Amino acid sequence: MPRRPLGRSSAHRAFTLIELLVVIAIIAILIGLLLPAVQKIREAANRMKCTNNMKQFGLAIHNYHDINDRFPAARAFYNSGGSTVGGSYTTGAWIIVPATDDTTGSWIYRILPFMEQDNVSKGIKAATNTTQWNTEWAKINATDLPFIHCPSDTRTKYGTTNVLTGYMGVTGNDERDGSDARNGIFAVNTWNYQMPAPVVRFASVTDGLSNTLMVGERPPASDLYWGWWMYSDSDNILAHPNRETYTVSGCNGNEYFRPDTVRNTRSACHYWSLHPGGGNWLLGDGSVRFYAYTAATTTLTDMASMNGGEVVRQ
Repeated sequence: MPRRPLGRSSAHRAFTLIELLVVIAIIAILIGLLLPAVQKIREAANRMKCTNNMKQFGLAIHNYHDINDRFPAARAFYNSGGSTVGGSYTTGAWIIVPATDDTTGSWIYRILPFMEQDNVSKGIKAATNTTQWNTEWAKINATDLPFIHCPSDTRTKYGTTNVLTGYMGVTGNDERDGSDARNGIFAVNTWNYQMPAPVVRFASVTDGLSNTLMVGERPPASDLYWGWWMYSDSDNILAHPNRETYTVSGCNGNEYFRPDTVRNTRSACHYWSLHPGGGNWLLGDGSVRFYAYTAATTTLTDMASMNGGEVVRQ
């Protein structure tokens, strides 16, 4: 029987406790160094996708203008007889008349045909009675569209019967408490039912399309109550600064673009984003720029107006 070589052990050498702890510490350090890099890469991808969403909006809005010779109306408006369109309640009865682009839904709804989403709105336009209209409204209201969400918003629930968006049409900077801003690209019509929506064209933007804000970011409210893409006020249109205090509770009446969190119940009062340091903004010429929060009270306030004559230094 052969002998074992002298001085050699048949057992494998194991890690000591100290060596094992050192290895674990090194792995932890490497993970700690890697995670921020991964997060930065993920956020860069999300910001790029958000930028692309806005560019799609810009192209669709311009195509809408080419066909209709004006920008899409910010909110639905009513006919001069005081009756309602699309089932809105104003005179004590639900009155159904053919739903047109301007008498139903939001500015996002109006540009759907230019986002290759014409099928989404066909049913409601064809409705001829209350039952049909309500059925189609519920259907379209629950339709999720991938380009209406910023991918940095990690909340998976955007609503059950109402799908939400994080993109807001800029109504202007001349808002006063109790009145609506009317000097932005998405200037709104008055709530007086005799008044049609303002007609805003390229020529109306005398400050220059490249100097005027068109769409900004604001994630849906913490309770997902604000941000419905098919509605309008405080859902997908907002002034900057926002001085309206009637719809969203808790607004201070002078809300500027600033950082916030999805947990804050008052975060729906103002423009902000889930991107670090600032947010994406779509300009009237269709370009998208990232602005830091430091530009809130100067550059962005001036750019919210389409005809204020402000000198914008970007």
